Amino acid sequence: MGGDSAIEESEGVNVNINVRCSNGFKFSVQIAVDSTVSSFKDVVARNCDIPAEQQRLIYKGRILKDDQTLRSYGKATGSTIEESRLHDF
Repeated sequence: MGGDSAIEESEGVNVNINVRCSNGFKFSVQIAVDSTVSSFKDVVARNCDIPAEQQRLIYKGRILKDDQTLRSYGKATGSTIEESRLHDF
């Protein structure tokens, strides 16, 4: 209640997350906090035009792992995630 941005413990909570793509495009998406990073990448792919398997998502300096949920990283409404494209070497 104290005005902090902590995520509620109830299931089915949606959060609004800002995404900044490597091409400079920015957008916001509303998604369930219990969604996996992998499913979030699918949403990002539709907006950034970068396939999910070529994305690396970064939040507060941490690379997000596909099998983790957004909740596990403490995502709160208004959070910004950086997208960068993985390069083939």
